[in-house]
Amino acid sequence: MQRRALIIGGSVGGLLGYALLRQAGWNATIFERTVGDLAGRGAGLGISQNLVDILRRIGARFEPSAGSAHDAYVWMERNESISFSHRRPTVGSTWPRVYKPLRALVPAQDYRQGANLVRITQEGDAVTAHFADGAQETGDILVAADGVFSTVRQQFLPDVAPSFASYVAWRGLAEESEMSAAALAAIGHQVVYCFPEGEMLLAMTVPGVGDDMRPGHRRIYFIWYRRTSSSELRDLFTDASGRHHGISIPPPLIRSEFIVALRDHARSVLPSCICEAVMRAPQILLQAVSDLQVPQMVFGRVALMGDAAFVARPHTAAGVSKAALDAQCLADELVSCEGDIDGALARYEKARLAFGQQLCAHSRYLGAYLEGLDQERDPEKIIRDYGAQSLLRDVEVAAFSAH
Repeated sequence: MQRRALIIGGSVGGLLGYALLRQAGWNATIFERTVGDLAGRGAGLGISQNLVDILRRIGARFEPSAGSAHDAYVWMERNESISFSHRRPTVGSTWPRVYKPLRALVPAQDYRQGANLVRITQEGDAVTAHFADGAQETGDILVAADGVFSTVRQQFLPDVAPSFASYVAWRGLAEESEMSAAALAAIGHQVVYCFPEGEMLLAMTVPGVGDDMRPGHRRIYFIWYRRTSSSELRDLFTDASGRHHGISIPPPLIRSEFIVALRDHARSVLPSCICEAVMRAPQILLQAVSDLQVPQMVFGRVALMGDAAFVARPHTAAGVSKAALDAQCLADELVSCEGDIDGALARYEKARLAFGQQLCAHSRYLGAYLEGLDQERDPEKIIRDYGAQSLLRDVEVAAFSAH
């Protein structure tokens, strides 16, 4: 009899889990809380070779034209001079370029939207998901891919929550066509780092509207980390009506005075080419940087994966790659388990728990400067260690382009 997996969450992690489990011979159904297309979520995205390999394995091939190749990481001073350059071929893309081909793999009957999970019950070898509309679904395993605010995790680990890292990230995308030629030449085919006192900004080229990679049609993406106290954080995430949004606020509700202040500060501390991107980004996004890690990933026949289990700070650029590796590990263990599902889940937990702990530790190390915990301001060291190259295989551009 074919085994059945219930997957809670229909974003990238859930889609990866679905495709890999189906490939492993399982019946799988995705239950997504929201209704509508999720392709508009996210912004810049780092592409690792691990992710490319897994996408190819399930038939959601990532084409070289879907990414923007960068030759090096450079430290740019305010006068646009380069103080340090670290050769490191990487590929940057956008979240929809990964989401869309994955979503296309799932037939409509296996992707149920508006499915708001309420609780989970287990009896014997069966696990049942109970939804707000009264519906119930039973399977052999349940995979929690429902993100940082996971309903599944909250049931089993109610005391585990994201921990604020005392700094925020401002993000934006500027159209390449609206940038000056001088600014585009200064940014070039590299990831640019800027280090105003107590801050850090990264900028790079990513695909444009419709995933267009033609020169003049791409975008410049930036992420700017700035130290923020707990009291300032509350103010930043409170809209003009006085409503507080926790640690996530819809971009249109960010108060205009904060955007004005950000752009004023950009003029005083950033190189002109990077300042231009901050000025021309039509919509600024705000994120409270936090991390999250769990002491356990398996609860009977329930398995956490992706952001439901571990959230590393953005410095690792490995969130989607980690979800892909989680899904691959789970599927591979279930294939080789010879009917011992509980044993497969135990091996999955052991492997991915260790990886998640290492990834979070590395992200905290990279963020120590921003928290004021690293007293030695050493941009060269940060640039060399940035990302998760010690845990993930970086994309080699030549090899990537050859596929």
